[in-house]
Amino acid sequence: MLWVEQGQGRVGLLATVAPVAPIDKEYTFAVPDDLADQLHPGHRVRVPLGRTGRLVTGFCLAVETGEWEHTLKPIDSLVDPVSYLKGPLLELGRWIARHYACPLGRTLNALVPAAVREQRGFKTVRRARLLVPIQQIVLGRRRPGPQQRRLLERLALHSAPVDVQQLLADAGASPATLRSAVKHGWVDITARRIPQPAPDFDRPPQEPDFRLTDEQTAAVDAISAIIDQASFQVALLFGVSGCGKTEVYIRAMRRVVEAGRQVILLVPEIALTTQLVNRLACRFTDVAVIHSGLTGVQRSLTWTEIAAGTKRVIIGTRSAIFAPCPDLGLIVVDEEQETSYKNLQAPRFGVRDVAVKRGQLAGVPVVLGSATPSLESWTNCDRVPHYHRIEITRRIRDLPMPEVQVVDMRDEYAEMGRPVLLSRLMERALTDALARGEQAILLMNRRGFANWIFCPRCKRRVECPRCNVSMVYHAAQEIVICHYCGRREPAPRVCPDVSCGAALVRVGAGTQRVERHLQQRFTDKRIVRVDSDTMRHTGTYQRVIDDFEARRIDVLVGTQMIAKGLDFPHVSFAGVIGAEPAAAADFRSGERMFQLITQVAGRAGRDRLRGRVVVQTTHPESDAIGAAIHHDFPAFVGPELEIRRRFRLPPFTRLTRIVLAHARQEQVAAEADALADRVRAAITALDLPDTDVLGPHPCVFARLRGQYRHEVLLRSDSPAHMQKLLNHLRAERALKARVTTFTVDVDPVSLA
Repeated sequence: MLWVEQGQGRVGLLATVAPVAPIDKEYTFAVPDDLADQLHPGHRVRVPLGRTGRLVTGFCLAVETGEWEHTLKPIDSLVDPVSYLKGPLLELGRWIARHYACPLGRTLNALVPAAVREQRGFKTVRRARLLVPIQQIVLGRRRPGPQQRRLLERLALHSAPVDVQQLLADAGASPATLRSAVKHGWVDITARRIPQPAPDFDRPPQEPDFRLTDEQTAAVDAISAIIDQASFQVALLFGVSGCGKTEVYIRAMRRVVEAGRQVILLVPEIALTTQLVNRLACRFTDVAVIHSGLTGVQRSLTWTEIAAGTKRVIIGTRSAIFAPCPDLGLIVVDEEQETSYKNLQAPRFGVRDVAVKRGQLAGVPVVLGSATPSLESWTNCDRVPHYHRIEITRRIRDLPMPEVQVVDMRDEYAEMGRPVLLSRLMERALTDALARGEQAILLMNRRGFANWIFCPRCKRRVECPRCNVSMVYHAAQEIVICHYCGRREPAPRVCPDVSCGAALVRVGAGTQRVERHLQQRFTDKRIVRVDSDTMRHTGTYQRVIDDFEARRIDVLVGTQMIAKGLDFPHVSFAGVIGAEPAAAADFRSGERMFQLITQVAGRAGRDRLRGRVVVQTTHPESDAIGAAIHHDFPAFVGPELEIRRRFRLPPFTRLTRIVLAHARQEQVAAEADALADRVRAAITALDLPDTDVLGPHPCVFARLRGQYRHEVLLRSDSPAHMQKLLNHLRAERALKARVTTFTVDVDPVSLA
């Protein structure tokens, strides 16, 4: 070891390592001599851990000369010959671990896909070189045979190492002959892993023939000015559906690529990736694609070429934000409001926020695009200096926004005397569109929340008397709960209004039922259902999208995955079934409902066809629905932000949601109570004003897969105070409980 005795201790090369384990701690190890020149921050290493010294994998965080007095265990070995976690990416991993309260080793492990770490698609190349001059070998005591001599003579012709397979073929020698030459010390063989070519998405150049609108031109100019400053800033591109945001992205990306730098373009769904690839491949060369539909080999080889700088445009879903770009110049996040950007496994990071942080660390601009921005991004433009809002208010070619009509399903129920699946207006509009040979989309707002309850006679909903919001029906316990204040009551069966007393209706329907109804109603039409039950594989989803685009499908029935950013020119009708923002337990339900209606409406009338949208709801007076009808985002934002401010909810506060699950209900309830007490004690000890705990109480899905679920919500007006609280709880090992699963979700996008 390169250690020097100094006083009572030793001085030598030390490495800080984060184990890939559920351990929220970093360790220091001595660096052996043979690794001193090879080990760098970001490398994976094997290190002995614990009293038994069992070998575990970890990530090297730092290498520096230091002094120590006690015994240090040495690093056992390097796992990988190269590291993709260099500089800003390693620092980004540290930030993610800290911000989202996840062990650093596990966080860094998530940043590099397993296929990349395993170098799938690489091949081993063996090269031979001559160690001893051939004259010396021939005149030596142990002379080579004829076959060996031919092999050595071939090697002598080259000053650089020669590929082993080519050498054997040229010399007409066998592998045994070469092994004998190596054994005699005449020849040396080195082996290294090299990648094969990555998938190629380039297409023949085909520049579309159209001019930018004045608003598009202004948006491109504004983003270009930010790019030219070559510094970190965030631009929120707020444009109505069909306004041509993609073309604005392309012009901004081209400016960066022409300067020799790389661009990451993030999309929320694989189907969107494919559509964008088809558009961008003919506008750019050196395009790389990253999403879950790639094979391990494809992902590994693509990652390698990005790291080498040969791929300039990177398009992908969540994991693409960690693409190892050595010369990153711009990050674009399309549909930045989408909840699918949230990672649902530890570390539970939000891609939009990670993208902004990566832009800050790399000193490059970030563009967030949406027709329905998240309220976090919207308010940041008003209160954070480096955020800027850029607006496009009109569709390309001045196409009109689709007409949106709302049906009060309470009236339909009252007239029919029973729950109705499709209203008469929706049936008529759908029939007319199909009769004209046009396509349609029907979207079910089935977000997984419990059913809601209302009176069909007086149209009253079961509401919380404290909060004036609908209470959520939990079928398992036969109770209704307000998920704002936690109030709970037995589920009523008759109208709470004593002057009415009618039997209450519990509303809810699924995509399968709608599909069956349409197949019976339109026997000559091709109707396909798109939901988690039918789209089990990414290839299936892509085939459906391709078939719909090719007009081999007439009607798509599905959940939110069919409403996101796809461009279908022959869709003239879109319907939303079950638009119930006030019935959901999530405080973001109104925001989600506005986004959903706006997004699905944006699929209709995107070309020459006049678009029409019908929204079915039992809550037509909702501010979110009213604003969506008129495509008026600012009209929705004002009242919604006032509600958030009054209830101390994001974007004015930070939330951390902790979910505990266990097979025994009394066990999980007791552990949730104990956890809440520990958190409250920590808040008091740290003297954190405007920081509190909500709950514990059962989750919306109170029981899943045989496990009872309770949640504890941490809330703070100050991001710094929330971070301080989380750091303290992690340091004190207070974030644990005797339950089957324990989940910490910082900045949750759903409370289901």
